[in-house]
Amino acid sequence: MNITTTARDFEMSRAIDGFAREQLDAMLQPFSDSIVSIDVFMKDANGPKGGIDKEVLIRVHLRNRQQIALQSTHENLYAAIKNGVKRIKRAVRRNLRRSRRPGRFSLRDIQNSSRLAVTPET
Repeated sequence: MNITTTARDFEMSRAIDGFAREQLDAMLQPFSDSIVSIDVFMKDANGPKGGIDKEVLIRVHLRNRQQIALQSTHENLYAAIKNGVKRIKRAVRRNLRRSRRPGRFSLRDIQNSSRLAVTPET
């Protein structure tokens, strides 16, 4: 699992970088075989003005060539990271369960395939 962190509009400290990597590694470890890479983009929308403006975008690239992206916003950057990681874990789990689930067919698909398979007797 390759984790890349990027900060925009502020200087990222080692503590923030380490916290993001630890959280992602701990929460997504059960899915590490299915994850190729994780990109984390952090941004302070209002700069030093304050307010609920710390944004974290987490993008996960899966081995089945799918991407899952999720944005989290909070007044505290650590809380935004933690909330985003929890949400991305649920999204990855849901995506992997759906991709491993046996194919489901709608009633229309079954009817169409049965029409093609049955040939009228002459």
